[in-house]
Amino acid sequence: MQLLTVHLVVAFVVAALAVVGVWRRPERRITLYVVTLQILLGLVLLTQQLRAPSSHYALALLGWAGYMVANALAKRPGKADTARVVAGISSLLILGAYYIGMHAVKSGT
Repeated sequence: MQLLTVHLVVAFVVAALAVVGVWRRPERRITLYVVTLQILLGLVLLTQQLRAPSSHYALALLGWAGYMVANALAKRPGKADTARVVAGISSLLILGAYYIGMHAVKSGT
């Protein structure tokens, strides 16, 4: 299986987790791990000269950073609601990166 295909399959898992898996702390941690794996796969694809629009990278990294912040906030007493808001915003960023990536693959750019 080509690495791009693996990246696309993991992207689908990331998108699903971004919708349903970020509202509780354990699932948010799993989502963070899968997004980290996805970014590492993307870095390998970059070394193989496969490119996507720069907004794809920016949204993915911002979403990943947001999940990191949400996980850190969730450890603090009384910050669970703030962590969920940050995770929700991060999910929107991740879904935007997913959309741009899928569009790039579909159009062949």
